[in-house]
Amino acid sequence: MLNRALVAALLLAAAAFLLYLASLAREALSPNQPYAASIGLTLDQCVAAQDGLAETEARAYCRRPVPKRL
Repeated sequence: MLNRALVAALLLAAAAFLLYLASLAREALSPNQPYAASIGLTLDQCVAAQDGLAETEARAYCRRPVPKRL
């Protein structure tokens, strides 16, 4: 009984690890990232820095996709 529980726990841990690796690979292969992330800011920091724009326009500006820098 303990062996079955141990095997099930190990399989679950392996599956979680593989899902984690898949998400890392998907992120690495994605060609774009949000503008805020490209300059090292959070979305809120980027929006706060956009003085001349309304809140919704600033959020859209900071979320716009830009190519990743390698």
